[in-house]
Amino acid sequence: MFVEITRLFIVFLATAAGYTVGRGDAVAEATGNGAIVGATLGACVGYVAGGVLGRLLNSAMGVVEEKVEELHPGRMLAGGVGAAFLGGLGALIGLPIAILAPGLWGWPVLALVVWTGLYLGWRIASRKYEDLLAMAGLSTRPLVRATPYGNGEVEAHLLDTSAILDGRLLAVTRAGFLKGALLVPRFVLDEVQTIADAQDPVRRRKGRRGLDLLDAMRNQPGADIHVLDDEVVEHDEVDAKLVALARRLKVDLVTIDEPLQRVAELQGVKCLNLARLSDGLRPVHVAGEVIRLPITREGKEAGQGVGFLDDGTMVVVGDAAGLVGKEVDVRITGNVRTALGTMLFASVSQVERA
Repeated sequence: MFVEITRLFIVFLATAAGYTVGRGDAVAEATGNGAIVGATLGACVGYVAGGVLGRLLNSAMGVVEEKVEELHPGRMLAGGVGAAFLGGLGALIGLPIAILAPGLWGWPVLALVVWTGLYLGWRIASRKYEDLLAMAGLSTRPLVRATPYGNGEVEAHLLDTSAILDGRLLAVTRAGFLKGALLVPRFVLDEVQTIADAQDPVRRRKGRRGLDLLDAMRNQPGADIHVLDDEVVEHDEVDAKLVALARRLKVDLVTIDEPLQRVAELQGVKCLNLARLSDGLRPVHVAGEVIRLPITREGKEAGQGVGFLDDGTMVVVGDAAGLVGKEVDVRITGNVRTALGTMLFASVSQVERA
């Protein structure tokens, strides 16, 4: 379409030029049809030249488009502002020279000064665009608009570092408790990568497990992982960035960090705590219930044995020190809440004693 429209304009221009030349030619005009011949020849030349010029311009614009596509939007913005500023400054400096200089030689000087200002402004501003935008309070990374996630039509959740490092996130997603888009900010992903590269082997294993978990969730049906290139420049701490981003995007925050949850909820951000969910889904064992339990080690008190349920709940069994390494039936006698969860107390079933 561009080539055809360009050719049409060139045909009009060439036809008008041929008509003008034909009218001014004395020999052709003597025959009475000089203008018509000139217009016809101009249209033919314009048709051919228009097609060639249109294709050249189309190819040139394609090259320019590819170059622009490679540029960062922030660099283009800063470079354009810098070029306009120094170009305008050059025009103010060069205009008196162009007016006061004798003859017409002052105007090329003006054009040179303006061109130098434009080029220099682009070069300087485009190289320092990150610092310049940060000074203006703008992010070098485009912020995702809140409407795709906060309009009530699409469910989305923002993932904290602690939730990614926790192995229960994949199980919760597979169970269908987390649906919709799972948003991972770039600064959270960078923090997980830093942990995966840590010198401490425990932290390194946790970080790599978190990266493996995200990779597994990416192929999980129903889980839509999005890495957000958002940057919250007004905060330095990751937790503060998360809370601000969750408020801006109007989404829930998935975490197991209790202090972060309290701070987020005070600011109106709804939080989904995987640790609380896991603790709330543990089976409830009442006094008098008999369960099958392997005794793994001796307890702190004399004669006690300790075992663990499949969900990790610790069970302290009286008079079971001699049953370490065996799987026995125990009867629940009570429970107590601790900072780590619920701890059960039990005694060896009468059947086992017999």
